Amino acid sequence: MFSTVGREIHTGYEVKLRCRKGAEAIESRLPDRYRIVYARRGFCILRNGETSQLVTAPSVICLNERDAMEIVESTDLTLDILYFDPGCFAPELTFESLNTQTGYLEDYWFFRPFLERNDSYIGASKTNQYLGSRGSELIGLADRELTRQRDEFWPCRSRSFFIELMLLVNKIYDNDEGYDRIFLGKMDDEIRDIANFIHIHYPEKITMETVTRAFHTNKTSLNEKFKSVIGLTVIQYLNHLRMQIACSFLRRTELNVGEIMERVGFIDDAHFLRMFKKYAHCTPTDYRSQNLNM
Repeated sequence: MFSTVGREIHTGYEVKLRCRKGAEAIESRLPDRYRIVYARRGFCILRNGETSQLVTAPSVICLNERDAMEIVESTDLTLDILYFDPGCFAPELTFESLNTQTGYLEDYWFFRPFLERNDSYIGASKTNQYLGSRGSELIGLADRELTRQRDEFWPCRSRSFFIELMLLVNKIYDNDEGYDRIFLGKMDDEIRDIANFIHIHYPEKITMETVTRAFHTNKTSLNEKFKSVIGLTVIQYLNHLRMQIACSFLRRTELNVGEIMERVGFIDDAHFLRMFKKYAHCTPTDYRSQNLNM
């Protein structure tokens, strides 16, 4: 029920991803799936075990296979849901390895929003409409690939949208002011908004002029302030994010390098190759052969 099976292309092949757009409720517990739930409209009282929380849209809810989630009451609630098995992110990942934090440390980092629980966090993070809309868009893009199965790359392309969504979910989790998170320096609203802008628009052409126009600020002072908090200039941060996503695609999908280049916002092969070699110290092809499925 929560997988997608190949029809005419890769007939019978199972991808343990499934999307559900416009839902009004969620299943209490799914012992064989994690879930990313985007609340795009309305509000509800959410209970996870013994703890309850008021959740208002836009919010992201990250559920593991042990969560006993219940919507106690809701008003005008509309949800977009992506169901997945951890193995869709990396083949060696299992429920057990995540619960025991064994294996590749970076993989566990990606799953923090699904695994970390305390008195103030039961799996729900408040976000803004811009990051939330991007999350909803990525769920829709994954759903389109899984539904249409238009070419031989539909399994890995749907997974690539899922990987992008996981990066975005982690950004939303770190942004949530309820946890007062520190990233090298204290993020004020301006720096957080600019970082969010980059996470939404990185597939597009972005220059410093793009950012300064959007935020009505001075290039020099903005870069100085951004670097004092983040440790990177605005463009360095943008390129770091693009390379991080490109590396994830190369490790975890079979998409060709040209499509990956375009997906992360590059239109010039030489520019992409130069930036990638600066980041990874090798070519994309070499990186893939050295790190495939890591």
